[in-house]
Amino acid sequence: MSRLLPTLLVSAAMALPTAALAHSPQTEMPGVIHVTASANVDVIPDLVSVSAGVQSDGKTAQEAMARNSELMRNVFATLAANGIAERDISTTNLNLSPRYDYEQRTNGQPLLVGYRASNQITIASRDLNQTGQLIDSLLQAGLNNINGVNFTVSEPEAAQAQARAAAIEKAKIKARTMAQSANVRLGRLLSLQEGSSPSPIRYNEGMMARSMSADSAPPLAPGEREIGSTVTMSYAILD
Repeated sequence: MSRLLPTLLVSAAMALPTAALAHSPQTEMPGVIHVTASANVDVIPDLVSVSAGVQSDGKTAQEAMARNSELMRNVFATLAANGIAERDISTTNLNLSPRYDYEQRTNGQPLLVGYRASNQITIASRDLNQTGQLIDSLLQAGLNNINGVNFTVSEPEAAQAQARAAAIEKAKIKARTMAQSANVRLGRLLSLQEGSSPSPIRYNEGMMARSMSADSAPPLAPGEREIGSTVTMSYAILD
């Protein structure tokens, strides 16, 4: 009987910490208030980019590409005459593809009737007031495809900072209002996250320029670009 006593004492001693932990109070997580707010700033665009090009048809691939190259040389010369630097012109797509007549067939296959060459470029300019006249000049030079006109802000950082500051201030007011309504005290700021959502303005009709009158400059309106900021802030709730 005496031999069992030490073992029983050790077992009891090992059980004491577990029992003490079972009765200790659980740590409570502090309360938190989460708020989200947004603000926008309207900015007048100062940069325009025009996506346009030339499509040319020919009976052979060489003929289609030769016609296209001749018209594109005229387009580049017109751009230079209008003060557009080479660094502001970029080729975005060069394509040559066969053209078929699916109404006529040979041995069950559509009839090959020729080829189509396409050269698409993007033109950047800061002279927004002359955009319509520039397009008109390009139409006369041989441009026959316009994919879109995009007005943007070249340096949106200042407007972004202004929108961010306004969004943070709105979030602070919202957090204080929520704390007062809940009869609690607002503590320190725990986290701050931002998500921005600038919205570009586009003039994009996907229009074929050859259907337009070449002697009339299309009217374009840059409008305004809305640069926004959304912030999410978390505050601790004081006891």
